[in-house]
Amino acid sequence: MNEHSNSLLSQILAEQLKQTQLLQRMAEQQTLLVNALSEEEPEDPDTQHRTYLDGTLCR
Repeated sequence: MNEHSNSLLSQILAEQLKQTQLLQRMAEQQTLLVNALSEEEPEDPDTQHRTYLDGTLCR
Protein backbone atom coordinates (compact mmCIF):
# COMPACT_ATOMS: atom_id res chain seq x y z
CA MET A 1 0.00 0.00 0.00
CA ASN A 2 1.14 3.49 -0.58
CA GLU A 3 1.48 6.25 1.98
CA HIS A 4 -1.87 7.84 1.09
CA SER A 5 -3.72 4.57 1.67
CA ASN A 6 -1.98 4.08 5.00
CA SER A 7 -2.97 7.60 6.04
CA LEU A 8 -6.60 7.01 5.12
CA LEU A 9 -6.66 3.71 7.00
CA SER A 10 -5.16 5.39 10.04
CA GLN A 11 -7.85 8.07 9.93
CA ILE A 12 -10.59 5.46 9.61
CA LEU A 13 -9.18 3.50 12.53
CA ALA A 14 -8.98 6.64 14.69
CA GLU A 15 -12.63 7.45 13.90
CA GLN A 16 -13.73 3.91 14.68
CA LEU A 17 -11.93 4.06 18.01
CA LYS A 18 -13.78 7.29 18.87
CA GLN A 19 -17.10 5.72 17.93
CA THR A 20 -16.34 2.63 20.00
CA GLN A 21 -15.56 4.78 23.02
CA LEU A 22 -18.82 6.69 22.59
CA LEU A 23 -20.80 3.47 22.29
CA GLN A 24 -19.13 2.08 25.43
CA ARG A 25 -19.95 5.27 27.33
CA MET A 26 -23.56 5.11 26.14
CA ALA A 27 -23.85 1.47 27.25
CA GLU A 28 -22.43 2.32 30.68
CA GLN A 29 -24.85 5.22 31.10
CA GLN A 30 -27.81 3.10 30.04
CA THR A 31 -26.77 0.41 32.51
CA LEU A 32 -26.62 3.02 35.27
CA LEU A 33 -30.07 4.30 34.27
CA VAL A 34 -31.59 0.82 34.25
CA ASN A 35 -30.07 0.10 37.65
CA ALA A 36 -31.38 3.38 39.06
CA LEU A 37 -34.87 2.72 37.71
CA SER A 38 -34.88 -0.81 39.10
CA GLU A 39 -34.16 0.49 42.60
CA GLU A 40 -37.54 2.22 42.84
CA GLU A 41 -39.90 0.77 45.37
CA PRO A 42 -42.40 -1.63 43.83
CA GLU A 43 -45.93 -0.37 43.33
CA ASP A 44 -48.61 -1.64 45.64
CA PRO A 45 -50.71 -4.00 43.49
CA ASP A 46 -53.85 -3.08 45.46
CA THR A 47 -53.72 0.65 44.66
CA GLN A 48 -55.92 2.13 41.97
CA HIS A 49 -54.13 3.21 38.82
CA ARG A 50 -54.73 6.82 37.76
CA THR A 51 -54.33 6.25 34.03
CA TYR A 52 -54.81 3.44 31.55
CA LEU A 53 -51.84 2.08 29.61
CA ASP A 54 -52.65 4.45 26.74
CA GLY A 55 -52.39 7.43 29.12
CA THR A 56 -56.08 8.32 29.36
CA LEU A 57 -57.38 9.15 32.83
CA CYS A 58 -59.37 6.59 34.78
CA ARG A 59 -62.82 7.86 35.80
